[in-house]
Amino acid sequence: MHLRQQYDAHRESLKSVLGAPPDEAPLIPQTLQVEILDGYRREKVRYQVTTNQWAYAYILIPQGTPPFPAVICHHRHNREWAIGKSEIVGIKGDPNEAIGVELVKRGYIILAPDAIAFEERCPKEIDHHDALAAYENNFRELAVRLLRGETLLKKVIWDATRSMDYLMTREEVDKKRVGYMGHGYGAKMAMWTAAMDERIAVGVAHGSVGSMHRALKMGHMVQFEFAVPRLLQVADYDRILTLIAPRPFLLSASKDDPDSTDVVEVFEKAERAYARMGASSRLTLYHYNPRDGDGWFTLQSRHRAYDWLDNWLKPY
Repeated sequence: MHLRQQYDAHRESLKSVLGAPPDEAPLIPQTLQVEILDGYRREKVRYQVTTNQWAYAYILIPQGTPPFPAVICHHRHNREWAIGKSEIVGIKGDPNEAIGVELVKRGYIILAPDAIAFEERCPKEIDHHDALAAYENNFRELAVRLLRGETLLKKVIWDATRSMDYLMTREEVDKKRVGYMGHGYGAKMAMWTAAMDERIAVGVAHGSVGSMHRALKMGHMVQFEFAVPRLLQVADYDRILTLIAPRPFLLSASKDDPDSTDVVEVFEKAERAYARMGASSRLTLYHYNPRDGDGWFTLQSRHRAYDWLDNWLKPY
């Protein structure tokens, strides 16, 4: 079997494990708010992901003459259900997570959506001061889908591809130069979305990029979104990365990240698949020693990622 056919067959086996996709619905994109900020425009938008279910996002558009390359920026988890897209665009949360603001000032269109159960996609009745309430809501999102023969992971990947659908409606976007970037939860989604949506030209995953097998051995909690029956019989993250090849992808992690302890092994396994496609240079690992007080997403690691995106998404 041809190498490409092998990977396509593997992708189909993954799809069968993930379960049935949600029902399709028209996108019906709407702009809810527009603000002019320092060097860019910020719009709040919404679009349908399934019938009567809306995704909410911010889109940042730089000054200048379009079309611009674009990056979908997925927020982290951090058990902060009230914060999602707003942290990416610098409205709330940790300034080190405001990668959308830093990227738009480098000339990228940024789309920052809320994942299901976060910020505007968390039910309004949820008390965020109640430590269990948001977890119960998140578990409900998983359990209902399992009962229907679906999975929450399939749902969040579906929503990510709908974000890509929305970007394709924007005339300002260079449709062939779209990347995906995230930290933590966003890092995992960068891998999954790029593996399942070939419109993603380049990806960056920072932090939490170790294997699922190692996480289970270390007794780490399984995030509900990634609790999928029989998933480990089919693939771990090194195999997910092979489905992205030969498109460029950057793995990034500090050496003290407890969720990335075997990232070197994940990288080396995936690199063999890239090498078989003659694309070894397109998969890169940035594995660095942190300095005290730098936090989980350092300025150096962010700008290393931005330079990587520039290399692949900006024309010479």
